[in-house]
Amino acid sequence: MPEYPRDVPRLRIIERYLLTQLAAVQRAIERAENGTPEPSPPRAGWSIQWRRARVGEIRVGILHRADCMLATGDPLDARTVQAQRRKQGRRVEPCDACHPKLP
Repeated sequence: MPEYPRDVPRLRIIERYLLTQLAAVQRAIERAENGTPEPSPPRAGWSIQWRRARVGEIRVGILHRADCMLATGDPLDARTVQAQRRKQGRRVEPCDACHPKLP
């Protein structure tokens, strides 16, 4: 058995990832058993996950592809993402999991 980190936040991340993978496998099994077609292609666009920041600090956002397992919120188009990146006091970084191309 692999050795897991001892801190709860990282264990929660691992738990979320594994639950996401389990749900995907269960959907695939259900589709195979029922003969249902594959789902439609993933959502297009991006999503920005904003991190909390103290007053006066730069607000950091993580840019995800819309189909990233870590993405939250509604998908954004390229123009909206570019506008968010240009706002004063904000910084948008790419997600380490989905590696989106910045628009």
